Amino acid sequence: MTVGERIAKLGFRRWYERTLIESHVFLVTALLGAILAFAGIELFGQRDGGWIRFASAVVAMLVGGLIAVASVHRYLRMLMLAINLGERATCRSCHTYAKFDVLTSGHLRSQGPDDSASLWLKVKCKKCGSEWRVE
Repeated sequence: MTVGERIAKLGFRRWYERTLIESHVFLVTALLGAILAFAGIELFGQRDGGWIRFASAVVAMLVGGLIAVASVHRYLRMLMLAINLGERATCRSCHTYAKFDVLTSGHLRSQGPDDSASLWLKVKCKKCGSEWRVE
């Protein structure tokens, strides 16, 4: 389900709230990945365990580091998407915040569909009927 479809289904306020909660779950996951990586570093420093401890230390460092980096990346992308759309969710005519229906949505052609900055929504205010484009 695309972002536009999720906003149309849930409404902007609920989508915004859920996106912020989900993004912060990724932040917690990044912290747990960093803890795993640091535990691997600690195991790596202990030379008395043989090859099994050495291999598990290297695996813990790599897996923890990958989890941390991927989760921070996802956290920042989701957070920036929510912030960017939240700043533009006010009707220009009646100044009502987040009370709109999504008419259409898509991605700009100059950027890839995976880039959150390329998302656009054509919306209609529920209060006054004004239409505008949220980018």
